[in-house]
Amino acid sequence: MTTDKAPVTVEQVDREAAVDIHNVILHDWFTQHMLDGMEDECYVIQAFAKHRLQSIAALEEEIKGMREALDDLQQAEAEYRLMHDRHGDGSRAAGRAWDLMRRSGDKARTALEGRGS
Repeated sequence: MTTDKAPVTVEQVDREAAVDIHNVILHDWFTQHMLDGMEDECYVIQAFAKHRLQSIAALEEEIKGMREALDDLQQAEAEYRLMHDRHGDGSRAAGRAWDLMRRSGDKARTALEGRGS
């Protein structure tokens, strides 16, 4: 979690998470204020909101990496097909394209398995 003190946009899910934690400790009027959005600057609600935003950003970055790896694989496959059709099965050009496609496939597999690149 970040130590940034700047308030972030709070959504209902953040309020509900904070209320759930608050209800474990206390049962009072404050929980309804939290749900109604009257306590969005509360450090607990802000913490849930920041955690949610950081989680979304991390997922978006992971998805971006997966898309890039799959795009690379698609381009490598197209290049292999072109080289195979143009130069034949046993040609050096097709062999190089095959190796590139295999490496791109390994990269895509790794990205999809969540191990990074």
